[in-house]
Amino acid sequence: MNNILLDLSGKIEPPKIETLYTIKNVADSLDIPFFIVGATARDLILEHCYSIKSPRRTLDIDLGVKVANWKHFKKLTDALLSTGRFVTDSKRQMHRFISRDIIFDIVPFGPISDKGKKISWPPEHEIIMSVLAFQEAYEYAVTVRLSTNPELDVRLPTLSGLTLMKLISWNDNHLERHSKDAKDLLFIMQKYEEAGNRDRLYEQELSLLEEEGFDTRLAGIRLLGRDMARIAEKDTIEAVKKILNNETAENSQYRLISDMIRGGLMSDGKFDEILQQLGKLRQGVGEGGKVLWLR
Repeated sequence: MNNILLDLSGKIEPPKIETLYTIKNVADSLDIPFFIVGATARDLILEHCYSIKSPRRTLDIDLGVKVANWKHFKKLTDALLSTGRFVTDSKRQMHRFISRDIIFDIVPFGPISDKGKKISWPPEHEIIMSVLAFQEAYEYAVTVRLSTNPELDVRLPTLSGLTLMKLISWNDNHLERHSKDAKDLLFIMQKYEEAGNRDRLYEQELSLLEEEGFDTRLAGIRLLGRDMARIAEKDTIEAVKKILNNETAENSQYRLISDMIRGGLMSDGKFDEILQQLGKLRQGVGEGGKVLWLR
């Protein structure tokens, strides 16, 4: 695979490498594209690429797979089970596979979704999930090498793509996911300047930095918003704007901020700080949208 961004060989636990290697071989044999998403993508990008340690550890690995329909998805899951390396309760959680005590959640996206970018899980189709932003996150994903022997190259969303997915996921599964997505969102926002973007602020976005009084954190959050808008399709960015507007409005219930702080001290200072940061993210999203819609 060409255009490898980083070589992370030797940094990932061997059991994860072995299992991901099996998944990639199966997916490649069926010509099914996939990428790593969720908290594992967060850790690989921030911790292993930029030495920014995540506050929340995860043992699970989430994958997005681009498939045409549920028959196509079943072909993949049947092929994974046929390797003898995975077990699953296909009747209750057809997306969840376990290998060597590692849980893999596999989420389909692409043509399998409806016009609103939602999927409904068979057989009852009662559980509905949004996969809005998956396509853009995959399209703009980067390739990293997780292992040299065996050679294993995988795609990861950029932080802007991951933030789009996290925000949509939080809004879609608020009661189920609780504060996990929210805390990840806050962490990415607050660390974006450190994740390879500080030089951008001083060299390419100096006017933005000046507008924020050389506060690199706030300028970095606005830059994240712009980067999100640059890769997002119109429906996605409209959904993101609606969420951010709702969560920063004067009459808001501030569910997102509450989830971001959950488990910590809800002081007035903390609340005001995060509200300001979400406002900067919203501002950046609004500033970057015009770039995308003209392409």
